[in-house]
Amino acid sequence: MIEIIKLTERPNLAATCARWNHAEWGQAAGATEDQIIDGMHELIHATDGQAVRAALWNGELAGFVLLIHNDLDSHPHLKPWVASLLVAPEFRGRGVAKTLMTSIEATAHELGYSEAYLYTDKPDLYRKMAWSDYEELTGDNEGMLILRKQIAQL
Repeated sequence: MIEIIKLTERPNLAATCARWNHAEWGQAAGATEDQIIDGMHELIHATDGQAVRAALWNGELAGFVLLIHNDLDSHPHLKPWVASLLVAPEFRGRGVAKTLMTSIEATAHELGYSEAYLYTDKPDLYRKMAWSDYEELTGDNEGMLILRKQIAQL
């Protein structure tokens, strides 16, 4: 069974989320694992419209997702960004990603946002969750696509 939590409820999981993030994206971006861990700890305690949600499957960490101010330096005018959606391989195909996305969208709404953005090279996953194409990226991010979603009024 999936349970979505604020990472502040289980701060001991922050380092694991940060290590997963580092292995998936941070290392390629030139960040150290310690930098990612420090950033994750800052995010879980953020009071400025950013958030982290984690998925537990029968109490075990299955994945996480971030809501952050900026995930793409070339687009600082867009805010907020859903970032770092990651589901551990052994939990894929069980609805964890969709549940995490629903949770972070609700969090965005609670924080007063009416829309959110993300960028990816796997847009079909998000299109199935009612995200719309916003902009094709070029240059260093060629092959990536920004998607946008109007946050439902709850």
